[in-house]
Amino acid sequence: MPNSPDSTTQIPDTVHRTVRLRLFPGDAATGILLTAIAGACRYVWNHMLADCEWRYARWKEMHVPALNWPEVREGKTTWAKAIRRKMGPGPSTSFFTLGQRFTELRNDPNHAWLKDYPYKVVRYSLKYLADAYARYKADPVNEGKPRFKGRHFTVPAFTIPEAVRMDGDRLYVPKVGWLRLAGSNPYADCRPLTVRVRMEGTEQHPKWYAYVCYEVPAEQVKQPAPDGALGLDRNVGQATDSEGTVYAMPDTDKLDAQIARKQRELSRKQGWGPKDRRPKSNRGRRVNGQLNKLQRKGARKRDDATHQASRKLADTAHTVVVEDLNTKGMTKSARGTVEAPGKQVKQKSGLNRSILASGWGGLECKLAYKTGDLRKVDPAYTSQTCSRCGHVDKSNRPSQVVFACGACGFRANADHNAAVNILVRAGLPCVPVSARGTGASVRRGAIPLGTPMTRERDGPAVKSGL
Repeated sequence: MPNSPDSTTQIPDTVHRTVRLRLFPGDAATGILLTAIAGACRYVWNHMLADCEWRYARWKEMHVPALNWPEVREGKTTWAKAIRRKMGPGPSTSFFTLGQRFTELRNDPNHAWLKDYPYKVVRYSLKYLADAYARYKADPVNEGKPRFKGRHFTVPAFTIPEAVRMDGDRLYVPKVGWLRLAGSNPYADCRPLTVRVRMEGTEQHPKWYAYVCYEVPAEQVKQPAPDGALGLDRNVGQATDSEGTVYAMPDTDKLDAQIARKQRELSRKQGWGPKDRRPKSNRGRRVNGQLNKLQRKGARKRDDATHQASRKLADTAHTVVVEDLNTKGMTKSARGTVEAPGKQVKQKSGLNRSILASGWGGLECKLAYKTGDLRKVDPAYTSQTCSRCGHVDKSNRPSQVVFACGACGFRANADHNAAVNILVRAGLPCVPVSARGTGASVRRGAIPLGTPMTRERDGPAVKSGL
């Protein structure tokens, strides 16, 4: 079996790449206008969401007797299908239908103020609403219903969906004008497709950014390695591939301590406590802005680390295999209920924070478009299975760092062993480093094996026998 897919795989002529640029409104009035456009998008979202819920409630009232029959809800028998056809489909939530309702809303004299804002920009907010409804209808168990957006709980943002006008380091925002951009842009000569304008910071000190999506020729984008395959085991604070290389997340202990201190300080301000219903104080707003700044700094650190790790992996191997992890389920609270309270709630809460801070989802998303082929496998027992003889037993893990097989005596770094199992589970052989020739290992150079886990710095390093 080949170690990677055929290198002659068809590559599309163009790909989409997004660049984040700083956007300067120029003066306070222009910044207020950008915020107003984002507010109009939020208002239209909430208005159409309420309208969809009202229409569905009326439709459901008309057919409650029929919907109470389990046979009709299932719709499997002939007579049940006939009743379902007579009921007709529920109210439409497609983008086309919502767009028609938005046109009627915009022409309503009571909503004439919507004409002061760009039509296509405000209408495109309904595209996100239609997509949210589509995801909910396709998987109502895991996907929640669309929610209303509050002014103080929603980041001001809007999208320029088409006819993007850019001139060098300037961007034209409809109904606003030309605004200056700043930042590194490797695709400045390519055609811009859409722009997402987003505000960061506080209302008193806002910072605007433009996320420009370009249509880039494929030959202009850095291609992944032509061959090679790697398994990747993601852990708390780091990831390890099947050749033993560890990709560690940045140390944010100092930053986390600063965030915790600001959170305690904010909870003592007027109106900012969990049960404090008094008006929010200006000092609390200032502390909240400082807290948001620290949290954005941590997010940038994680994003940078996942970008660097994904680029190294893509330069090393064409195919990367990861575990199909249910991060949402793994970070579920252990609080429980009043009747059945959970155990070790604080410990589980700390573990949840560590998992979310490890950037598993961000790394997977970046690998999806940087590598030639990203595969997912079942994560069951990858850390308890011996990569040499296949013996499965929880006693094979005497510690977090060490893997020691009780059947054949094989010893290795636990994460390295799991990464090899992940690679083999995808049907790809783990080729030794010496047998790669001019493949992945030679391109990357010497690879340290058996690197201990960073969260157990005092643990002994174990030499891998792979």
